[in-house]
Amino acid sequence: MNETMRAAVLEGPGKIAVKDVPMPKIGESDVLIRVVNCGICGSDVHSFKTGMYVKPGQVMGHEFMGHIAMVGDKVDGIAIGDRVTGFSASICGECDACKRGQYILCAKLFTGSTGYGLPGAFAEYVKIENALLGSNVHKLPDTIDDVSAAMIEPVSVGVAAAVQANVQPGDKVVVLGVGMIGNACLQAAKAAGAAEAIAVDVSPARLEIARQSGANDVFDARTGDATEWVKQKFGIAPYHYNEGGNADVVFEAAGIPLTIQQSLEMVRPGGTICIVGLPEHAAEIDTTKIVHKMPRIVGSLGGDFAPAIDRLASGAIKVRHLMTHSFPLEEAAEAFAVQLQAGETVKVIISASPEVPAAA
Repeated sequence: MNETMRAAVLEGPGKIAVKDVPMPKIGESDVLIRVVNCGICGSDVHSFKTGMYVKPGQVMGHEFMGHIAMVGDKVDGIAIGDRVTGFSASICGECDACKRGQYILCAKLFTGSTGYGLPGAFAEYVKIENALLGSNVHKLPDTIDDVSAAMIEPVSVGVAAAVQANVQPGDKVVVLGVGMIGNACLQAAKAAGAAEAIAVDVSPARLEIARQSGANDVFDARTGDATEWVKQKFGIAPYHYNEGGNADVVFEAAGIPLTIQQSLEMVRPGGTICIVGLPEHAAEIDTTKIVHKMPRIVGSLGGDFAPAIDRLASGAIKVRHLMTHSFPLEEAAEAFAVQLQAGETVKVIISASPEVPAAA
């Protein structure tokens, strides 16, 4: 095998270059994966724009699928040629969060994980350390195509968010922002039994794709007051000294201060707000609404790949149509430039394989 490979390297905010980098060396407990497709995540966009989460020199990319190219001697149940996805997570195992079993809250998570500290999958190959089948490496059923398989990680975020929000059969759900994560939240909420799930965005393209994904109705926030629209759809819920929307659950997936503020207006008293967006700027909020409406406010980060694979394999969640653009690895800079055009994109895929998949 070659000593080097091609990879997209973040050189600083707004600058990414494809160059030769050392081929990962695997140990006896690791596997090497030949990357086929890797999606650009919202966190990758934040890193690209501002340098959040990573340092210059980082190979990003954690939403990927590919084929096993090398297997360490101590790895069980994984063979060369297996079609897989995976993620190396860095946890210390010693902090209070780890001792509670809340590994997602370990402060070391972003210091040595795939695409965060460790080299990611915007490359020809990616290594998964301490490979364990069903934990950090997952085999892919034939019913999940290569494009959809590269979206298992963001689908897992949506599935986990629906669990965090405790979506119940019959719930009325609002999703603010229907990029990849918001769309996954919408579909996961419907799969969990939500009676209605409606979407708000400023992109007609994303709203149309949300309709295709099962949204009961959509609203272009450029055309009017989104909170008033939610009141019209789900009814008005009075609370002390005021009145607001009657949504049982609001997913905030836009990651902007305005939609965070709107979530407090749209949710019913005692309802749930689940924040999954990543704002680059802090939001000013009126905490009297929290006091008087007593909503349950939760954050949701990451997710478990296994249930996401199950939802995709069964057809309960469909994501092939969410790929709006695709680029070969050598055009990674162009891919990021397109992903920044949020109004025209949902998921941009970078392909390290010779054949670039066609957009749905």
